[in-house]
Amino acid sequence: MSQCNVLLVDDHPLMRRGIAQLLDFEPEFKVIGDVSNGADAIAKAHELEPDLILLDLNMKGMSGLDTLKALRADGSSATIVILTVSDSALDIDAIVKAGADGYLLKDTEPDELIELLKGALVGEAATAEKSRTI
Repeated sequence: MSQCNVLLVDDHPLMRRGIAQLLDFEPEFKVIGDVSNGADAIAKAHELEPDLILLDLNMKGMSGLDTLKALRADGSSATIVILTVSDSALDIDAIVKAGADGYLLKDTEPDELIELLKGALVGEAATAEKSRTI
């Protein structure tokens, strides 16, 4: 697997920094940008053309779902994985219909998160629970 360029999108700076530090331990991942809102995510994705976008679902202003829809409408071919605290069936259904490549809960163990992200890059669905599929 070649190095994967990652864009982090979350309205909490601590979350962005923590995920960036986690990914820095993995030679397969390189964080090339991080932003705090949907509008900036769309602009950065267009500018940087990341391979993977980790996108928070619940953000102030433009939601992660609206950001996802806008990224897909803009032609982004990045693997987009939603990172959320919500395991609501309605949220999951909306995420899938909007074109996400996966969703992961923010309480996922770090080692599991890394493995699921690696799987997402080779076409496996990155899901919070093994029993759910995208």
